[in-house]
Amino acid sequence: MKRIAIYGEAINEKHFAFIRELFQKLEDYSFSYIVYAKYKDKVAEIVNLDKSISTFKKASELVEHNIECLISIGGDGTMLNSFHYVLKTDIYVFGFNTGRLGFLSNVSTEQVDWALSELASNRFKGMNRAVLEINFEGAEKPHYAVNEVTIHKQDTSSMITIHTKVNDEFVNSYWADGIIVSTPTGSTAYSLSCGGPIVMPHSNNLMLTPIAPHNLNVRPLVFSDEMNVELRVESRSDTFLLAMDSCSIALSVSQVVKVKKAAFYLKLLKLSDYNYFNTLRTKLMWGADKRN
Repeated sequence: MKRIAIYGEAINEKHFAFIRELFQKLEDYSFSYIVYAKYKDKVAEIVNLDKSISTFKKASELVEHNIECLISIGGDGTMLNSFHYVLKTDIYVFGFNTGRLGFLSNVSTEQVDWALSELASNRFKGMNRAVLEINFEGAEKPHYAVNEVTIHKQDTSSMITIHTKVNDEFVNSYWADGIIVSTPTGSTAYSLSCGGPIVMPHSNNLMLTPIAPHNLNVRPLVFSDEMNVELRVESRSDTFLLAMDSCSIALSVSQVVKVKKAAFYLKLLKLSDYNYFNTLRTKLMWGADKRN
């Protein structure tokens, strides 16, 4: 795998040395690469880049350059943003973590030489991750999310009511601050912080997790990802907030939100030492108690 795209958004001064090493190693291992246009301007302040290096601003340009893998540089939020450039393509994604938790972008900056060596030698495995498709009245086209879709109250301190159906069957009217529909990938994100379960990446499930529900006996629900979800909001406000991964929009309470698994998958690239349980232990600090 030799045709690479580099995506990033911001560069902290403490990562200057890593950025210099990354671009040097790209040359050493003879990668052909293009750089996200806005990020190239930031990199050019640190690295003496060849002015002939191509840039990209939209997804179609990655396909035009026959890109095989997109490397995200940043935290999980940056990596979530990078996904929008590779959805509905066969382009793999992995990330160097310059953020904090790094559940998705889980390759450390100290591993840059090893990681690019593995990539150049094709020592990696691809993993398909489910994507959510979101539709609502007035949307010109479907929206997509890899982690979760969240409905939040807006412009009111009062709770909202979310009338919820799964496969056209009534589930519950959740009286809460909001509700999350999560993929297995997103089970370790917002859903987890709201008491949702950790679900293995290939479990073919979705999760429905209420946010601060008033009824304490209401619990998260796990169901097949072949099922469709319908969410109808009732609120003292005329609007509510619909968040899809790292972007959000305000909708009218008259707009019904419909969520289902998309017909395509996101292709994550995991290097040879990747182990999901090790990621859980490391990122969630399981066993950090010295008594273990």
